Amino acid sequence: MVWLLSKASHSASIRGWVRQWLRGSTTDRFIQVSIPGFLWALVWGAIAFSGDADVLFFTVGLAPWYFWVLDAVVDHFHTNGELGRLMSRDDIVLATRAEYVGGHPQLPHGRFAYLMIRGDQQNPLLSIQFPSVQGEPENFDVPLLDFDGAEPKSEREESLTETLLASIDERAGGLFKGERVTLNVDYHGRGGRKHRVELTSFFHGNDEIRNWRNYLVCAQAEADTGVPPHQPWKSLQPAPEEVITHAPSGDGSKLQPARRAFDRR
Repeated sequence: MVWLLSKASHSASIRGWVRQWLRGSTTDRFIQVSIPGFLWALVWGAIAFSGDADVLFFTVGLAPWYFWVLDAVVDHFHTNGELGRLMSRDDIVLATRAEYVGGHPQLPHGRFAYLMIRGDQQNPLLSIQFPSVQGEPENFDVPLLDFDGAEPKSEREESLTETLLASIDERAGGLFKGERVTLNVDYHGRGGRKHRVELTSFFHGNDEIRNWRNYLVCAQAEADTGVPPHQPWKSLQPAPEEVITHAPSGDGSKLQPARRAFDRR
């Protein structure tokens, strides 16, 4: 429910308590609710039993835990429903909810957002999507193949995609703190500088983060070679053919296959 109410408001989504709540597991959220909840229940319990109003305690005194249950149910069905709708689109291979930590040159504030591998087969993108109540959602893209303005090449021949690094940082958990896994995606922005986008707290846990690294590698390889990965796998659609319009004295228009992202100089 916290995600449902905060996702369309950027000012609410970047608040620390919202990120802390969405970052936590079901047990973490139960602890967050229970610490102030015990004091809340104690006060309302004293009021209810002094006035012989047991119903008041069970309706108001236990409200923090009712909120915990309601939030878990709403978050599960609402988020899974939206991810299912995103995954049903032909231009999306994979979608989840994750915490954007930082690294994108247009996004100074960390927050939770939808994460997608989308685009077309010749130009796959890693997209960070901010939902919107009205109008189209905002997408902030990380190109998996486009390296215009990248660092100068050395004398030896280098792969056009070898500078893309999808790595994982893992921090061991403590007694009351679980393991923290972060997916790092390196790419070159329009200004030619190298950026590292950090993503963590995926909707289905740490194993999903490791799976996303595999998907990024496979989407990149399919775009580079045209060979689909081992099934089950959903391939992006080929890019539409580009229409080349000649000058009036020419032979008219003709079609040619769309070029790969790194060919568009």
